[in-house]
Amino acid sequence: MKSDARQYSLTHDNREIPFSLTRCKRKSVGIVVSPDRSVQVRAPRYVSQASILEFVRSKAGWIARKLAEAEQYQPLPTPRNYLSGEMLLYLGRQYRLMVLNGQRRPAELLGDYLWVWASQIDDADQIRRSVQEWYRKRAQETLGRYLDKCLEVAALHHVPKPRHTTIRDMKTRWGSCSPIGRVTLNVKLVQVPVLCLEYVVMHELCHLKHHNHGKSFYALLSLCMPDWRGRKGALDQYCLVG
Repeated sequence: MKSDARQYSLTHDNREIPFSLTRCKRKSVGIVVSPDRSVQVRAPRYVSQASILEFVRSKAGWIARKLAEAEQYQPLPTPRNYLSGEMLLYLGRQYRLMVLNGQRRPAELLGDYLWVWASQIDDADQIRRSVQEWYRKRAQETLGRYLDKCLEVAALHHVPKPRHTTIRDMKTRWGSCSPIGRVTLNVKLVQVPVLCLEYVVMHELCHLKHHNHGKSFYALLSLCMPDWRGRKGALDQYCLVG
């Protein structure tokens, strides 16, 4: 049974840092600092509250550094009101939304604008659906193309093919690979530069052979993509939540 998270806070260098604590099935206390600058602590049910809080306090400096890094992230430009002039990102380049009154039809990227037609130009829900449909179609085409490219490289290093590949909207992760070989890629990857997109795809493919982040995994990733560190650094400038 899942427990509700309880809210706490700690102070470091005169800064109050709120965090949530969730009890769950795990063997040790874990701390996650998310790109949205939230701090989540997960701990085994058998560890005392006093021990958990003392551990979190001992990690205050590390938490503060991670929060400082998160504050440097650039949220993906996303329209808030879905009005003409708002910014969007496609393969690392900025475009402007242009909404026209007319019968609804698929959005089109023309010049520096993403053109969207709506029966009512102030119907944000209708415009948002058109934009999301356009991104999803681009993701199917673009991610599929770069997946094939990365698969060719990975095969040279005896990485097996994924059993199944899915593209979907993910809130906090760029991609994932399940123990049974299912690779999932975030539709939002079509918003970041190609070098970042390729890094995520290759990262997840390498998990098909090493489902961890140990030395063998990084050795394989370095063979498949020698410049992965630079690509990861570029990707780390973006975050999925603003």
